[in-house]
Amino acid sequence: MSFLSFLYNDGSNILEMNKLETCHHCGEEKENCYHGYIAMCIPIPEAEAMIEKWGRENWWKNLEREDLTEEEMKELDDLTTYDQLLNTVGRGVQCDDCGRKEAELYEIYYPRVGDDKIDL
Repeated sequence: MSFLSFLYNDGSNILEMNKLETCHHCGEEKENCYHGYIAMCIPIPEAEAMIEKWGRENWWKNLEREDLTEEEMKELDDLTTYDQLLNTVGRGVQCDDCGRKEAELYEIYYPRVGDDKIDL
C-alpha cells in the first residue's frame, strides 16, 4: 500500500511516495521496514517461561520420557514448534519496532557472553 506526502524544501513542494508494508511479526502496516532474512518469530516471554520450567539447558530431553501426562506432552510439543519457529529464518519484512523488541528479548533470554556482546 502506498500513500503520497508533501515535503517542503526551501518553500517548494516535493511530492514523495512512501510505501507502507506489513510487518511479518506484529502485523501492522509501517513505513520503517527491513527486507531480508528474519526469524519466523521473535522470542515469546510465555514460551520462554515454559522453557525455564522444563530446564533451559536440556528441556528437549523430556520428549523421550514415558511418564508424562498428555497435557505435559502437549506443552513440550508446543515448545518444539516454538523452537523451530525461533530458529528458522526466511525472507521477510520486519518493522524497526519489532527489530528493537527482538534484540531486547534476545538479550534477556539468550544473552551474549564474552567480547562479542553488543550494547543495545
